[in-house]
Amino acid sequence: MNKMYLVLGDWSDDGHGKFEKILVEVNKTVEEVQNAYKASCKLTGIAFDHDEDYTETNRGWKEAEKYRIAVEYEDSNLSGEVLEILTKFGCPLKMLEYYNEDACQENYVKLWFWFINLSLPYLEYEIVADDTPNINGYWSKNLNASFGYGLF
Repeated sequence: MNKMYLVLGDWSDDGHGKFEKILVEVNKTVEEVQNAYKASCKLTGIAFDHDEDYTETNRGWKEAEKYRIAVEYEDSNLSGEVLEILTKFGCPLKMLEYYNEDACQENYVKLWFWFINLSLPYLEYEIVADDTPNINGYWSKNLNASFGYGLF
């Protein structure tokens, strides 16, 4: 198993600046997962990002937005176009129902890895706790100090 992070949100801090790193163990390499994401975008015509056109559909911006998942601020809804495509490719209806009822990180990650599995069969993953301790900060009883504040 390989440990890697699935980073959700605005990791580059060029918008709202909120992001979360989800630590997962995966039975494939990072590069295999990355390539499978791109392949699944091309296969389905939908994407979980708006940075590149991995779908290779050359849709205009307005049209392309209908085929993207959770790329706009506080908008995690699945469009009718996306629901139709995911259903066509065999996405379990329960998964789509759970996502629509509660588009939380856990349901998003499940949908994302299902999507990757379209192009990377036998993909297995598990969300694991990142229990690496912090030396300082975060209300530590032993060293609740802020270091390097002036570096940023």
